Amino acid sequence: MDKDPQQALIVLGYMQSAEAVVRIALVAFFSAAMILDAAAIQGRNTEKAWPEYCRRAARSFFLCGLVLSAAHLTLLIASPAGTVLPIALSGLATLIAIVAVLLERDKLELRPLGFLTGAIVWALNVAAPFLTESASAQIHTLPGLSILHITTALTGEALCLVAFSASLLYIWDYRRLKSHVLEQRRFMPSLQTLDAIVGRVSLVGFLLISTSLATGVMLILEAQMRAHLSPLKVVWAFAVWSWYLLALVGRGFWGWTGKRGAHLSIWGSVLLALTLFGTIWNLSGRGQ
Repeated sequence: MDKDPQQALIVLGYMQSAEAVVRIALVAFFSAAMILDAAAIQGRNTEKAWPEYCRRAARSFFLCGLVLSAAHLTLLIASPAGTVLPIALSGLATLIAIVAVLLERDKLELRPLGFLTGAIVWALNVAAPFLTESASAQIHTLPGLSILHITTALTGEALCLVAFSASLLYIWDYRRLKSHVLEQRRFMPSLQTLDAIVGRVSLVGFLLISTSLATGVMLILEAQMRAHLSPLKVVWAFAVWSWYLLALVGRGFWGWTGKRGAHLSIWGSVLLALTLFGTIWNLSGRGQ
């Protein structure tokens, strides 16, 4: 009878060690992808072959990092001691990487988007060990509705962060064109492509955010969850949702595309990040 707890502790120790090793490896792969992407973008005006080699190597490192990120998330979920905050951060990083890969596929000009999303994924994985606490709620103890709320919130946030990255590229490229900085556009997306990404990804992200908001309202009806909420957080969540609704309606009916749409996406992502952080803060037990 005494062997079972000891075996459980041994298994838990192995899982924690494996999680740390995988996290270090994925950070290293995303770091390599970022460096190679930066080199390819920097050498985009040259006719030499090395920028193309850097781009291909960066994509390979990014895909390897994505596989490791998914493995890291699986280890965190499977661990009996898996807590909300590290799982949420790892899940967000994995979803961002998946969306970036699906958007890019074999389009050379979208590697700068891979560079920015890779930087976000890298930052999330580097920051995760410093944002965890032993008092965080375990993911296995949360009700199913909370899991759905967190999942839709993370997926919507991942999409909006990809739209945020595309918006930053749009603003940067727009200013270069306005400053008459003309150059070969090798490895650089067109403004039309970036604007289309911002619009489509934001729409899907908004639908997921709406689902997360609806499940959040249902959670408020539970006394245990209501104790961790404040009227300000509820109002803030609806305000952010209204911001994205206004941006999408403006894009569809009033022509708020291009530079204006990019600015709306950037500020919406900032506001949404604060909302998501507040959600994870409460569900992790740190807002008590």
